[in-house]
Amino acid sequence: MRKKIVWGIITVIVLAVLLLPLVDKTSGTTRVIVDHTNKEIVAPSCYDQADLTNWIDEMSFGNALNELEYDIRDECSKKYLQEGKTSVLMRIFE
Repeated sequence: MRKKIVWGIITVIVLAVLLLPLVDKTSGTTRVIVDHTNKEIVAPSCYDQADLTNWIDEMSFGNALNELEYDIRDECSKKYLQEGKTSVLMRIFE
């Protein structure tokens, strides 16, 4: 009886970790391009479409978003660099 309760609690904990939105949609270590003139974050795959100035740099998404407080303005970049939380299970399948 006690083993069933323990296994039930373990199962609930594992499911909660997998299904609850606990991780960021875009990892903070993802490399991005920043335009310091426009204070804009651009995904590397959207570089050709973005209207960037000559003052660009490469850094992590977390630094550009939190330390420099730059914005994601390009629609292409918004598709690749989503803010917010998602579940671990969804991150695995992406």
